[in-house]
Amino acid sequence: MKRRLAHSLLALAALTAGCTVGPAYVRPSVPTSAAYKEQPPPSITPAAATAAGIWNRARPADRLPRARWWEVFGDPALNALEAQVTAANQTLKIAEANFRQARALIGRSSAAQFPTVSLAPEIDSLHWSDNRPYFSNTRTTGDFVLPLDLS
Repeated sequence: MKRRLAHSLLALAALTAGCTVGPAYVRPSVPTSAAYKEQPPPSITPAAATAAGIWNRARPADRLPRARWWEVFGDPALNALEAQVTAANQTLKIAEANFRQARALIGRSSAAQFPTVSLAPEIDSLHWSDNRPYFSNTRTTGDFVLPLDLS
């Protein structure tokens, strides 16, 4: 009985010691700015910020070309140089091929994350030889297999 009481007290002491909390937590101080540099201070209205040059309205340029962006400058020499670079730059072609290969490898490796279902049906017809060592009435048998695998 004394031994059981001693074990119980020891287990209770171990459990209570595990619940001990360390020193009081103090949140570390982090230097932060009053406002982001892109945002005007709260005391300035958006119209005043626009007038002061702090904040600008968005100017969408969807009408400008995106694929052949250098044509925006209207320089025929630059257009000719870009045509030469595009045709003769083998490093760019290698980089593009490496990019396509990397994209294909990512697609292949992420394919294992999706479920797969496979079905491989088989039908076999077996004809036994008349010269077999044992005798039975059946000379021809059929074997039908329909395995389904879901993983």
